[in-house]
Amino acid sequence: MGSLRWAGARIALAALSIVVAATVFQPRARATVMVEVPLEAMVRDADAIVVGVVENVGARLVMSPSGGAEPHTITTLRVREWVKGSGGELVRIDELGGETDIVSTRIAGTPEYTRGDEVVVFLRRTPDGALRTYAMVQGRFSILRGFAGADDVVVRDTTSVGFATWASGPMAIEHGGVRAMRLDDFLAYVRATLEQIENDPTTGRALGGGAR
Repeated sequence: MGSLRWAGARIALAALSIVVAATVFQPRARATVMVEVPLEAMVRDADAIVVGVVENVGARLVMSPSGGAEPHTITTLRVREWVKGSGGELVRIDELGGETDIVSTRIAGTPEYTRGDEVVVFLRRTPDGALRTYAMVQGRFSILRGFAGADDVVVRDTTSVGFATWASGPMAIEHGGVRAMRLDDFLAYVRATLEQIENDPTTGRALGGGAR
């Protein structure tokens, strides 16, 4: 898999569960800092990996456990392929935050979808059964179709987050960025990882840190 690489950079993806900086609901976004997790672990832990096109995006108020109402953004995706998992032709992605007539909130690092976007998304189920993008913006990959002989690519934009690292001792923050990879290579790598995981569930650790 040595030929599988981001354009000049790594394809490491970050975890959803460890958030160092607060991401509370408020009208203005605050920075979100996360800890990296390899792509292989993300492939292993996602409940679903889907290729599809965004059909609709809307926000609604949802009752929170505390009894208040908080906005959620609901994205409807028309599925072209279930890379992992199975289901129907439509998938609903439920993200925290959004804009309604009553309240508007934004959490830095939450992925945004627009009607017509073609994407590859990694999804996890919430405790109440909804599907949410895994690892926030890092579970969302835009598909850009090539023209005039150019390759189709996937693009991951993590400029809204930072990554915590302890590689040199004290915690440091690495800023996210924009990375691109050939679509066929990306999907082939995900499928190969899934096949390897079926044979060895420890693959996420054994492959050691993501494609380079």
